[in-house]
Amino acid sequence: MMFRLLVILLASGLQFHQLASDFRFHPDEALFMSFARRAAVQGDWMLSGPLDKPPLSMYASALSMSAVGTVSDAKGVLRLDARQGEFAGRLPNALLAIALVALIMRLAWDIWRNETAARLAGLLMAASPYLLAFGATAFTDMSLLFWATLALWLAVRRRFGWAGLTLGLAFWSKQQALWALPLIVMFIPRAGRRRWLLGWLGALGLLFAWDAARPETSVFLLGAAHNLPTSPIANPSTWLARLLEWLRLGSWLIAPPLMALIIALAAAGWRKQRPAKMLLLYILTYLTLHTLVAFNQYDRYVLPILPAFVLLMAGGLTQFIGRRRRIGAVMGGLLMLSALTSLDDLPIGGDHSKYEGIDELAAVLNSKPLATVIYDPWLGWELDYYMGTWSDKRRVHYPTPDALAAGALALDEIGARYLVAPAWQTVDPWLKSLETVGFSVSADVQNPRFAVYRLLPPHPKIKTASIESKNAHKTRITNFPNN
Repeated sequence: MMFRLLVILLASGLQFHQLASDFRFHPDEALFMSFARRAAVQGDWMLSGPLDKPPLSMYASALSMSAVGTVSDAKGVLRLDARQGEFAGRLPNALLAIALVALIMRLAWDIWRNETAARLAGLLMAASPYLLAFGATAFTDMSLLFWATLALWLAVRRRFGWAGLTLGLAFWSKQQALWALPLIVMFIPRAGRRRWLLGWLGALGLLFAWDAARPETSVFLLGAAHNLPTSPIANPSTWLARLLEWLRLGSWLIAPPLMALIIALAAAGWRKQRPAKMLLLYILTYLTLHTLVAFNQYDRYVLPILPAFVLLMAGGLTQFIGRRRRIGAVMGGLLMLSALTSLDDLPIGGDHSKYEGIDELAAVLNSKPLATVIYDPWLGWELDYYMGTWSDKRRVHYPTPDALAAGALALDEIGARYLVAPAWQTVDPWLKSLETVGFSVSADVQNPRFAVYRLLPPHPKIKTASIESKNAHKTRITNFPNN
C-alpha cells in the first residue's frame, strides 16, 4: 500500500509540473474553454453556440473557473484573466489523470491478482508520455479516459449497473467513448448485461435530453459533420502508411519509443490468460479499424487504448520479472527517469508553443478603440479566448483575400481597421487584395509569431470607383462570437 501511495504522489508531482508549465491553449482547448468560461462568467450553462462535444468536461472546467479563477470588478461584473483561466480550465483533468493512476493500479490487481502487476501498471501509467501530454490539458479526452476506465473496473468488480452509468459519463465527456464499449462488454457476463444496459441507457437518455434542450444544432450531428470521414474506407494504397503512422504515435504510449520497445519485448511472453487475450484483441481491433477507416490521425486518438495497453504490459512484465526484484526495480527507475527527462520535450500533445504570445497580441487588439473592426482569417478560436469575455471589438472572418477586399470596401466606415496574421501563414495575397481596392496598409505590430496590419480605407471617390469595378460584389460575413 505504501508503494502505491508513492506512485500516486509521483503522478501528482508530474501532473502539477505540467499544470504549472507556461503554455498557451491549443486551438481545440481554446474552443472548449470559451464555452466553459461563458458558463462560469456569464451563466451560460447550456453552452450556447456551435458545440460539437458533450458538456461534462467543460462543466468541470467551468466549475473550476468559478472556484479559482473568476473575480468581480468594481461594477460587480465577473471577469476571468486568460492565464488564470488556463490553470483553472486544465485543473480538473490534471486531477483526473492522478485519479486514473490510482484506478489503474486497483484494476490491474483485480485482473491479475498480483501486487507486482498493480505496481507496474501504476508506474507505466504515471510515466506515460500520453498521460503527461494530455493530463493537465483542457481537452475532453482525459475525462473520457477516466470514466471509461472506471466503467471497466466496475465491470471487472461485477458492479454492472454502475459500470453502465459510468460508461454513460464517458459519453457525457466525448462521443469517442463508443470505442470503450467492446472492451467493457467483454468483461460483462450475460447475466449482468441487463443491469449494465439500464445504467448506460439511463445516462445516455439524460445526455440526449440535454442536447435536445439546446436551441442549437445537436452536438452529435455537428460532431459527426466535423469528425466523421466523408469516405468510410480509406484508400487501400494508404493503409500501410496509416498503420505506420498509428504505430509511430503509439510508440509513445508508455515511454519514449526505445524504452517502450524494450518493455514490449520483455512483456511478450505473458501467460495465455483470458484477460490478456481480450486486451490484446481489443488493441489490435482498434488499430485495424483506425487503419482501414479514414479517421483523422490525431495523436490523441491513440489515448483510448492506453489503459488496455498498460494492463497488458503490466501483466506481461510481471511474468518476465517473476521473483527477480532487482530487474523490476531497475525497470521502474528507468521508467521514472524517462518520464522526467521527456517532460518538457514531448512530440505529442498541445501546440508546442506555436501560439506563444497570443495573449500579448490579444492585449494589443483590446487596446484599440471601441468597436474597432479586426479582420481575422486564421486565429478564430484561439484569439476568441484570449481577447476575453467582454471584448468590445468587431472580429470578422472572410475565407479568401478577394472576399476580404470586397467586404472591407463595402463597409461604410472611415476609421482604421486591422488585419491579424500568424507568422506561419502567407499574408501577402491578403494585403495585395486590400491595396488593389485602395486600402492603405502599414505594419502596426510585428513579432516572430504574429503581425497586426493597420488598414486605412480609400477616399470615398476612389472607394466608389472600386466598388463599381467590382460590380458591387457581395459576400457573406461571419462574425466571431465574443465568448
